[in-house]
Amino acid sequence: MPNEPVISLNDVMFSYGGPPVLEDVSFSIAARQAVCVVGPNGGGKTTLIKLILGLLTPQHGEVLLFGEPPRRSRQRIGYMPQHAQYDPLFPVSVMDIVLMGRLGQRGLSGLTGWHGRADRQAAIDALDEVGMKDFGRQPFAALSGGQRQRVLIARALCCKPDLLLLDEPTSNVDSLVEARLLELLRELNQRMTIVMVSHDLGFVSGFVESVICVNRRVVVHPTSQVSGQVIHDLYGGEVRMVHHDEFSHLGPIHD
Repeated sequence: MPNEPVISLNDVMFSYGGPPVLEDVSFSIAARQAVCVVGPNGGGKTTLIKLILGLLTPQHGEVLLFGEPPRRSRQRIGYMPQHAQYDPLFPVSVMDIVLMGRLGQRGLSGLTGWHGRADRQAAIDALDEVGMKDFGRQPFAALSGGQRQRVLIARALCCKPDLLLLDEPTSNVDSLVEARLLELLRELNQRMTIVMVSHDLGFVSGFVESVICVNRRVVVHPTSQVSGQVIHDLYGGEVRMVHHDEFSHLGPIHD
């Protein structure tokens, strides 16, 4: 259906066996919308992302992606985790990393990892889109932090997704790299829905339409309504989470 939400959570509750980590969670995200997920450590952000990916199943309520259970829609999702676990001594190339994004796709290559011409072309296209086309044969470990972030985004794009999930895409990169990533995300948002986890509201303030505040319960705010009081209520105090001029009105920030 054309107007069907890309992501829809209805009265979702999840627990790891103790008190609920998330409860009474209901919201939806429309096609080609850009949203940011924020909240304190332990508040349920990672659990929420895993529910959307279908890695976890709620004890109550319903999670739908493109109108279907997440497990049926995984091939339409590109995911970039916060931490890239890799051995710097392992001789893996940039192209090898990006081709991992083709695993799980339909067909023999998606199951076995024996990538064909179409897979390699998709990887080349993804690298070109993030400005890393000439680095395909370079060792992944030899890249800078910002270049690695771009390669990991290319891996997420290699499956040609309709939904892009990014977990802290600006962690450990400088402001120049942040600006380039923001420009890239704006371009990608022209054709896909983007959901990112980030504590850096200054980075996303001019890009996302809504902020999903997660601390056991979930409240969705338009970006323009995210004030110092909202952040104080969410984190239970003033926290160092932004440093950009756009959010200087949030008031004092402390560690």
